[in-house]
Amino acid sequence: MRIKKIRDLTFIDLDRKRTIVIACDSCGSIGLKEHDVLKVPPFITGQYTARVAILEVLCAGAKVIGLTNTICNEMEPTGREIIRGIKAELKDAGIDSVALTGSTEENFPSFSTGLGITAIGIADKAKLKVNSVKDAALVLALGRPMLGQEIVDSPKTSMVDYPLIQELLKQEEIYELVPVGSKGILYEVYQLAWNNSLKLILNDAVDVDIHRSAGPSTVVLAAVKPDAWPMINFAGNMEVIGRLSK
Repeated sequence: MRIKKIRDLTFIDLDRKRTIVIACDSCGSIGLKEHDVLKVPPFITGQYTARVAILEVLCAGAKVIGLTNTICNEMEPTGREIIRGIKAELKDAGIDSVALTGSTEENFPSFSTGLGITAIGIADKAKLKVNSVKDAALVLALGRPMLGQEIVDSPKTSMVDYPLIQELLKQEEIYELVPVGSKGILYEVYQLAWNNSLKLILNDAVDVDIHRSAGPSTVVLAAVKPDAWPMINFAGNMEVIGRLSK
């Protein structure tokens, strides 16, 4: 059995043609518990934590077949609302048939909200969009880095949605998609270049903070054929971060 790790993804070969793709995310101190730092309904906690893991698997070119939730709180009422948020995000992603399983903490009281999500997918190796930039490309940032209350206050249209991801995955001119999280745009752009054995030339000035955390993947990077970027129909912020070349 061949196992390899690329970025935040783990790949386990099923056979010569198919691979399992695994991604995970964790969330702490975001909810309505006494010691939570950001006070939001646990429904939102479940929704956005699931978004990260789902996006990672989808952007790799895989189909999500399973999701686990490890909830560090009681089922009623916190766990129930977190699971409701996870199911809502799966619905938004158009994922109807999925194995959803998890656990809650019923032995001890909890005073802050904690959650872990693991998404499992299956992909045809030939259709993977990972380390797939073989030529010169532009790197676009779709969306703006947002964190905490900003996300709650911002419309979801400011972030990449699932229909756009599915559309981009179909296009040969879109070489690779990379969700950005807490390490920020700059880190992920350098990882993209390194993993594809390409040189990175950053734009001198961009109207986005490339160092800031993008929270629950409020930014998705797209490595595209240089003349293909106008085909991306995204209503939110989109700008060229740099270029990749041999």
